[in-house]
Amino acid sequence: MRRDEEAVAQALVDFLGGPAVVSASDGDDPPDLYLSFATSRIGVEVTRLSQFTFEQDGRLGNRATQDSFGLRLIERLNAEIGPSLPDSTSLLVGLWGPVKNALRFEKGVTIFAKQISNTPKMGTHEEREIEGSKASITVIPLRPSEKKIVGYVVNMNSSPDIGLNSRLILEDRIRTKSNICEKLQKPIWLALLNDYWLADADSYERAAIELKIAHCFQRLFIVSTTGTVTELTAKA
Repeated sequence: MRRDEEAVAQALVDFLGGPAVVSASDGDDPPDLYLSFATSRIGVEVTRLSQFTFEQDGRLGNRATQDSFGLRLIERLNAEIGPSLPDSTSLLVGLWGPVKNALRFEKGVTIFAKQISNTPKMGTHEEREIEGSKASITVIPLRPSEKKIVGYVVNMNSSPDIGLNSRLILEDRIRTKSNICEKLQKPIWLALLNDYWLADADSYERAAIELKIAHCFQRLFIVSTTGTVTELTAKA
């Protein structure tokens, strides 16, 4: 199993009564894993709930994929520039994406961060347009156990509507995975690992009630990144 599948398997085992009641093992891909009870074995397909972006050509994109560039850039800034900052000082970096030219944008942001880090005055906040996208840097106090350079990514192609995002994400994952699993031996369950932190289990419960999607899964579970499991009673 992949690391995320192992995490989901452990969360489901805990939710369903622990190792004395159920155990998890590798699946046949599909399904991703099996849960074995005293008298039965259930196949479980695992998928991620990640926010969409709305592209100019009408397609839906994956925000996690688009944002990964910016998050990796912040990590590189921390590794390259972070050690030069005073012990009490941190930089909060904001990046607006998606960017048109990743290499040029990264070079521009790196120069920007180095200029601020040379004379970091607490409370300083500066914004720049770099290769058609925006970047901001704020000098803030270093908090315990925090990296010297931290940050966030703003995706201009994403929607702030949590309800809309929840419905689109849930519908896409259920339809896609149901098509993959419809010929497998039943019963089969679907575990949805929630990467879209703005939506919680209640958000997906409301989305499931509105969608009413036909699918092949006997049970649907929302699994948080902290391991909390909630069963969708609406069944989508």
